[in-house]
Amino acid sequence: MYPRLKMNKRKITENTRAIISRAKTYGIDVTAITKCTGGNVEIAQAFLDGGAAAIGDSRIQNLKNLAMLPCEKWLIRIPMISESNETVAFANLSLNSEMKTIRSLNLAAKAQGKTHGILLMLDLGDLREGYFIGDGRKNSDEINALISESLRVLDCDIQEILTMKNIKLRGIGTNATCVGATIPIPDSFPAFFKVKQLIEEKYQLPCEIISGGNSSAWYLIENASIPVDINNLRLGDVILFGRESAYFHSYDYLHQDAFILDIEIIEIRSKPSYPIGEIGRNAFGDVPVFADHGIRRRAICALGRQDTEPEHLFPLLPGIKIESYSSDHLILDITDAPIDYVIGDIVSLRCDYMGALYAATSEYVEKIIIND
Repeated sequence: MYPRLKMNKRKITENTRAIISRAKTYGIDVTAITKCTGGNVEIAQAFLDGGAAAIGDSRIQNLKNLAMLPCEKWLIRIPMISESNETVAFANLSLNSEMKTIRSLNLAAKAQGKTHGILLMLDLGDLREGYFIGDGRKNSDEINALISESLRVLDCDIQEILTMKNIKLRGIGTNATCVGATIPIPDSFPAFFKVKQLIEEKYQLPCEIISGGNSSAWYLIENASIPVDINNLRLGDVILFGRESAYFHSYDYLHQDAFILDIEIIEIRSKPSYPIGEIGRNAFGDVPVFADHGIRRRAICALGRQDTEPEHLFPLLPGIKIESYSSDHLILDITDAPIDYVIGDIVSLRCDYMGALYAATSEYVEKIIIND
């Protein structure tokens, strides 16, 4: 069946092993993130074979798929209150920032006879989840007042959490680049570590986990500037695609081609490269821009934006260019391709993070594991 996403377990295991080895040099454990593969069990096992300390996912449905694996599992998106029972049942730990949710998790854990671990999320400025505590730099009076109030609420919430018999505060976490595109730098962490100090000194509670971010923080390990207090990173992108997500730098010790999408050609025609007629908006409401390169040989493949994000796909063979796409069609310029393609032939594309994420979670794309 096509389209077909091939996920290379051997390459992912090798990438994991290389990442884990470098992280351990700095005393950092890695929680490997499976959400890009839709919680695929074999890829999760590849992470474990490579030495990951725990598995994390943003969807509780995916953690259900991984229930049989003998490892710690994290829910890395704040739980919905409506999924409190399932969160406790299928995750050992979840990331949290709302007391109403934590109270619900406490009740669910009590009903199941469990203790559920949490990390309190702190927002250093990327403006995704967490108590907004800033980056320790000078800000406006308005922002400073917001930070002061956040720290006051955080202190009160910690006091309440410590009274809960079925919730264990295991540490703190933060995130960068996902929403505000802020890049984590060593100078952005002082306020983060002050909360660690608050927990350890005021409440005499060890901060077991200091989770300093995702794949955008990997470059701090590469340039040996990762703050010494950080002992955990939540990594998916850099393991799966061999590229950190702050500056999009790829590393020669990692595979960048562990995800290959094979697609089938359904039409081949020579056509003008510039549309004929008045140009308005396309199927997605955008006004496209075209360049006139004359008559070109074009192949339509059975894949579209409903299946993945075409702008995050890269033909393996030189001379092939992704020209345009619709919901169900991918148009390739094959004029300069080294192969004389015919109907039914397969074109292979390398995926980056977004390309693989959408393809791996589309019911219209077949997923297979390979080991070559």
